[in-house]
Amino acid sequence: MSSSWLLPRRTFLKSASASIALPFLDAMVPSNPVGRKKGKPPVRLGWFYIPQGAVMEHWKPKTTGKDFELPSILKSLEPVKNRILVISDLAADHCKGQGAGHEPSTGGILTGYKCKHSEEPEAGGISIDQQAAKMIGEQTMVDALTMGIDPGHRGDHGYSGTYLSHMSWRSPGTPAAVEYTPKELFDRLFGGRTLRAPKWEEESKTSTRKANTSAMNADDQIGFSILDMVHEDARSLLGKLGSNDRAKMEGYLDGIRSIEKRLDLVEKENQESGSSTSAKDKKTGKASSRPDLMIPKQAGRPALYADHVNLMLDILVMAFWSDTTRIGTFLYSFEKSGRSYPELGVSGSHHSISHHDDKKENLDKLVKINTHHMELFARMLTNMSRIEEGDGTLLDNVALMYGSGIENSNKHNHDNLPMILAGGGGVSSGGHHLAMGKKTPVCNLYLDMMSMAGLEIEKFGDSTGRLLK
Repeated sequence: MSSSWLLPRRTFLKSASASIALPFLDAMVPSNPVGRKKGKPPVRLGWFYIPQGAVMEHWKPKTTGKDFELPSILKSLEPVKNRILVISDLAADHCKGQGAGHEPSTGGILTGYKCKHSEEPEAGGISIDQQAAKMIGEQTMVDALTMGIDPGHRGDHGYSGTYLSHMSWRSPGTPAAVEYTPKELFDRLFGGRTLRAPKWEEESKTSTRKANTSAMNADDQIGFSILDMVHEDARSLLGKLGSNDRAKMEGYLDGIRSIEKRLDLVEKENQESGSSTSAKDKKTGKASSRPDLMIPKQAGRPALYADHVNLMLDILVMAFWSDTTRIGTFLYSFEKSGRSYPELGVSGSHHSISHHDDKKENLDKLVKINTHHMELFARMLTNMSRIEEGDGTLLDNVALMYGSGIENSNKHNHDNLPMILAGGGGVSSGGHHLAMGKKTPVCNLYLDMMSMAGLEIEKFGDSTGRLLK
């Protein structure tokens, strides 16, 4: 490849019916006179929310600084500990509500303002992810992704139920639409068509393939790939790239195909077993009227919780890697979630268990749920650490907050929140436990995260200043 050849950053693999953004490649960075690459991939921002707090005894490290031991809930972060900052004593006073702890927590956590006590939702301001989208969203194909696993239900104590399952707000009264279904999310990001599986070794036959599949029905499309539509463009590009970039591209395309295969399995499972949109009462066979027992099971969504989460997070990783978006939010479930986790040996509603009354049986169940959620997050971080990008990895170029707007769900308190900042976007001193020693607005952390992405703002919500400078 000629050293003078430079690939535009916003290059896509294209066909008449599909378009796929590319990952960050060496060929996208100009060289200086001595041939050394310069430049850096952009920092992506993400906010990941767990409902109903955490058991802090098994979350908060016992010592501060660098030489701390990860508690049991955080143990899965060990492989990426050098890219983790555990931050204690952060508070979200703006999440305090009138007689309610859950609705204002999700609804207000990213806005820095109190949610209006009303059946008509009004979050008080736009959320920090949407503020970032206003500033850099036009540089990517999708300004921001808003993702979740379970839709919420009605609110209580005079609050709108919208608050329970929406933490991203485009305006004070307009929540961002949440993506719950992996297939719909994948289609939105990577073209939306399923074709036949690509056969890269059969290059001589490529010219005879037909790109138009409008006559296919849904059953015929299972097992097909969007990659087939951009095969010619991909083959042409691969021939121009250096060996390192070729390896990155092949890994990226393999990653897309792996996700497609898993989506196909979900479609097949749905076709074989059918799906239901709500839980049914075992005695009457009728839909349950108790929202805390509604465990969503809908078409296009894996039956197993971990499979659903992993698919969504893997798609987010691909979106970050390809710079399709630089901003994402993810709800592990809504506040007051009634999801049960039988695969963990945890029976009963998560929300009901979270009102533990300090009973060991309930606390043990909550630790299992907290640990499971963290393991899924750690899996994503570990995958990011294996993706080469620029002079480091994708994990080096993200800043991701993970935590909750509630500490102890039995008390509904909003201080000493369980919070982690992950990634190398600005965590140069990763592998630390930072204890503030006093209540510090969580919005201070948002200022730092924005700065990591090159977005300087002086104030957001109830912030009082930068946290990490």
